[in-house]
Amino acid sequence: MLNRNENRQMKMCFVTLEELMPQEHFLRDLDRYVDFNFIYDKVEALYSNTGRPSVDPVMLVKMMLIGYLYGIESERRLEQEVRVNIAYRWFLGIELDEPVPDHSTISQLRRRKFSGTTIFQDIFDEIVCKCMEEGLVTGKLLLTDSTHIRANARNDLREVIEVPDTPSEYMQKLDREALETGLIKEPVVYPEKTKSVTRSITDPDSGLLNRPGKPQGFHYLSHQTCDSENGIITDVFVTSGNITDCVPHTSRLEHQIDKFGFETEAVCADTGYDSNEVYNAMLHRNIKTFIPERGRSGVANYEVEFDPRFFIYLEEQDEYICPAGKVLRFSNYSKKNRRKRYLAKSKDCRNCPFREKCLGKSKNARMIERSLHEDARAIQTANINTHEYHNAMRLRQIWCEGNFAHQKEQHNLRRTFKRGIEKLTEQCLLSACALNLKRLVKAM
Repeated sequence: MLNRNENRQMKMCFVTLEELMPQEHFLRDLDRYVDFNFIYDKVEALYSNTGRPSVDPVMLVKMMLIGYLYGIESERRLEQEVRVNIAYRWFLGIELDEPVPDHSTISQLRRRKFSGTTIFQDIFDEIVCKCMEEGLVTGKLLLTDSTHIRANARNDLREVIEVPDTPSEYMQKLDREALETGLIKEPVVYPEKTKSVTRSITDPDSGLLNRPGKPQGFHYLSHQTCDSENGIITDVFVTSGNITDCVPHTSRLEHQIDKFGFETEAVCADTGYDSNEVYNAMLHRNIKTFIPERGRSGVANYEVEFDPRFFIYLEEQDEYICPAGKVLRFSNYSKKNRRKRYLAKSKDCRNCPFREKCLGKSKNARMIERSLHEDARAIQTANINTHEYHNAMRLRQIWCEGNFAHQKEQHNLRRTFKRGIEKLTEQCLLSACALNLKRLVKAM
């Protein structure tokens, strides 16, 4: 029999938020396992002891986390969702008859209180420590990768500016080592040079991404490191899109190892992180690297069959032996390339039976350049194609690439509405927090 639900009168019900909240719900589990009251200690110094009482900062941070947990990108829509969602109200402690904080309250909190602080980094670190307490993070094998995030900027609004062109910290370190070992006699004086860089007018902190297989335009790069045990993200670092992957890699690895006290045995990354700086720094910590080599720049002077790998280096004599058995002795140190040069005698190369394979059509004697940290590279690249290497690369693909795919699909990492590297760092940290919290609750 057809029934029509008409002329129903509103009735008064006496019910609590606890009764309406489902017993089986992720937010109920999250509230049970994670105590967010640590945020009070983190933000206490940002508030005055006098004046009008503030909106509860823990509630506002948890409200922001809801947006990242459930893929709500807009804070205006987040306010609307919290207003009508019983589970969100229960998690935030907002009763049915209480108003939901306005979306502008979150914006003002970010601008007036949290700007210039490390609050979001502190929250991320606290969650990582919680994962460590539950045994989800071992730190034995760390996996690193980066992903691009499209900047909230038009590609045609750009300008070319001149910026200082100074050597990186690693290049300066090589110069100091060359001075200490006597390869150069005087400290290197760096001339004041500039280089041209294309900068976005809309968002100057972003960088012009120009890599094969990547979208063109202004982007940011989110560099993430995760633990191989359960894929928990242990470090997040944001740079502009024109920064090479390997530039911040060493410092970020050392930063998290020291901060969390990891007893790291190995690190793994793709070819973008192939760098003597990484090899040398990790070797000093007795940590293996599983990083595939890319096309070596500067290791071969000619398009010939005999590249430097055909030459034998004698460490005690500091010289090379070529395939014909001739000696290449140390010639000089290239300040430009920061490499040691080894040169063969002209008469040895002139009548060499392997000349075509070694020199091609060049009339010069064979020269090889060697980095100051070539020993570290040789030791670390010996790990390539081992069983451990292939297992680490498989885990890197599962966790690093899988994390980025999951975050972009469900946790607000696909695009950004924010501008400035500080705000992008907040977005990437909260996205990583959301993923870590889901894995933490699932495991517990």
